[in-house]
Amino acid sequence: MDIQQKLKTSFLITFALLMGLGAHYFQHNQGGSGLELAQNNVVWIFFSALIGIGLWKITEAQKIFYSRFTIIFLIAFLLFLIPLFYPNNTLAEQSYTRLLGLFAGFLLFVSLQQMRFSAKFIPRLLLLIVLAGFLQACYSLMQDYLLPADNIFGYNVGYGRPYGIFQQPNVLASFMATTLILAGYLLQKIACKKTQAFLLITVLLNMWVITITMSRTGYLGIMIALLLLSPWAYQQHKKRFTIFILTLLLAIGLASLKGDALGTRSMDNLKEGGARIGMYLHSVHMIEEKPLIGYGYGSFEKSYLVTHAERVKKGELPPESQHLTHPHNDTLFWAVEGGIVPIFALLLLIISFLMLLRAFKLTHAFALLALVIPIALHTQTEYPLYHSALHWLVLIVLIFYIDNESETMQAQQFRPTFALRIFALLIPIFATLFMVSNLYTISKITEYERSKNPDIKLLMDIVNPLVFQDRFDFHFSYFRLSIAIQLNNPKEIQAVIDWTEKTLEKTPKSFFYIILYIAYKHNNQPEKAQQLLEYARYLYPTDGQLANIDKQLESQAQKTLSNAQSTAQATD
Repeated sequence: MDIQQKLKTSFLITFALLMGLGAHYFQHNQGGSGLELAQNNVVWIFFSALIGIGLWKITEAQKIFYSRFTIIFLIAFLLFLIPLFYPNNTLAEQSYTRLLGLFAGFLLFVSLQQMRFSAKFIPRLLLLIVLAGFLQACYSLMQDYLLPADNIFGYNVGYGRPYGIFQQPNVLASFMATTLILAGYLLQKIACKKTQAFLLITVLLNMWVITITMSRTGYLGIMIALLLLSPWAYQQHKKRFTIFILTLLLAIGLASLKGDALGTRSMDNLKEGGARIGMYLHSVHMIEEKPLIGYGYGSFEKSYLVTHAERVKKGELPPESQHLTHPHNDTLFWAVEGGIVPIFALLLLIISFLMLLRAFKLTHAFALLALVIPIALHTQTEYPLYHSALHWLVLIVLIFYIDNESETMQAQQFRPTFALRIFALLIPIFATLFMVSNLYTISKITEYERSKNPDIKLLMDIVNPLVFQDRFDFHFSYFRLSIAIQLNNPKEIQAVIDWTEKTLEKTPKSFFYIILYIAYKHNNQPEKAQQLLEYARYLYPTDGQLANIDKQLESQAQKTLSNAQSTAQATD
C-alpha cells in the first residue's frame, strides 16, 4: 500500500472514529454554544486531523484537485473578510473564531477533494454519518425513556424533550432529520440487505426522536425534505420507498404511545413565531439603518442591545428581555454586522450550489437538495452551525458529495510542499492542544459555578480562559471586589472600576453593570452609581437582578449596621 492510499485509509478511519465516538463525547458543562460545549471541542480535534491529512495528501501527490465550486467557495470566503477592513470594526476580534470556523470548512472541503474517493468509498462516508445519527437517536431515546431522575448525565427527566449530546432539542431535531433523509436516500442506492436493514432501523429511531422533540424546525425540515426526496425515491425503487414510508408512520405511532409525547408543547405554541418574530423585525430595522457596511463584525450583541433600548424608550417596542448574541437567523446576522458584502457572498454560495444540481435530472436534483434542507433551514431559525460543530462538518461533507457527483475535478501542479507540510502538522497539533486545554477549563468552570462554596483556586488552575473570558473575568472581578470591600481598600476598588468600565465598552453584559454599580457605591460615588443603574435598567428593562440590586445593597448595609450596633452594645 503506497503512502497516498495509506492517507486515504487514515482519513476514513479518522472520520469513522469521529462519527462513532468523538461526536458523542459527554462532559458536564454549564451550557452555551460553540466551544463552551464539550463535544464541540472533540469534534474540532477530529476536524483539524482530517484537514491535516488532506493537506498532507497534496504534498504527496504534488498536485491539488479542485472544482469550480472550490473556487467559488474561496472567493466567497474572501468576500466575508472584506468587512474586517471597514472603519467600524472596533469589536472585530469577537468575530475571528467565526471566520476561522468558516475557513476550516473550506479547508475540509478541499481535503475531501484530495482523497479522490472511488464510487464505492464515498457511500462509506455517508453511511458513517448515518451511524452518528443512529447513535444519537439511541442516546436521545435513552434520555427520554430510561434515565432515572438522578442520573450521571444531569439530564432533567421532567423536561419532556430529549436533546441528545447537543443540549438543545432543535439542534438534535435538525441533525436527526438530516441523517434520516440521508438514510432514506442511501436506501435507494445500496443493494446490501443488511445495510438496508440498518438504514431502516435508523429511519425508525430518528423519526421517533424527531416526533418527541416537538421541534418546529425539525418538523418543517423533515416535511420539506421528504417532499423533495419522495419523487426520486419512488422512481428508483417503489418497494423500498413504500417500506421507508411505512417505517416513518410506525415511528410516529410509537412516539405517540408516550402519554406526553405531543403534550409538552401545544399545537398552538407550535404555530406561533414566538420571540423570534420580534428579533427578526428589529434586525431588519437595524439593516435598514445601516444597509451598506452594517454595524461592524463582532458588534451584534452591543448594537442590538442599544438600538433595541432606544426603540423601547421611544415607545416603538414593548420592554422585553432582548440580550442576544445572535438574531436566530444567520442571514440577518451577517447583514447586521457586515452589511451587503457578506450577503452577496452567501448568495454566491447558494446560487453556485443550486447550479451544481443542474447536472442531474429534476427528481434526483430535488433528492440531493433534500439532504441539506434540514440544516440549511435551521440556520434561518437559530444558529446550529455555532451551536454544533458536527452540523457544520456534516453540511460540508454533503456539499462535497453533491459537488463530486456533478462536476469533473481538475488538477493543478503544486510545488511548495514543505510549507504545506508544516501547516498539515501544526493545524491538528495546535487545535488539539487548544481543545484539550479548553476541556480542562470547562471542567473547572463547571465545578466552580456548581459549587455551594466556590473556591477561587479552581479558576487559578485554568491555563486557557479564552473561550470563557467573560465568565472568567466576572468571577475574578467579583472576588476581587469582595475582598477589596472587606479590607476597605479604595485603591483596589478603583482598579476594579477602571477595568469594568473598559470591559463594558466591548461587552455590555448585565452582570458587569452589577459589579460596577457595587464598586461605585463602595467607592463613595453614589451619583455615578445611580446614573449607571438607570442606564443599565434602560438597556435591560426586564432584568430582575438590576431591578432589585439597590434594595439588596441597602438591606445588606442595614444588616451590617445592626450587627455593628449589637457588637458595640455587647462590648459596653
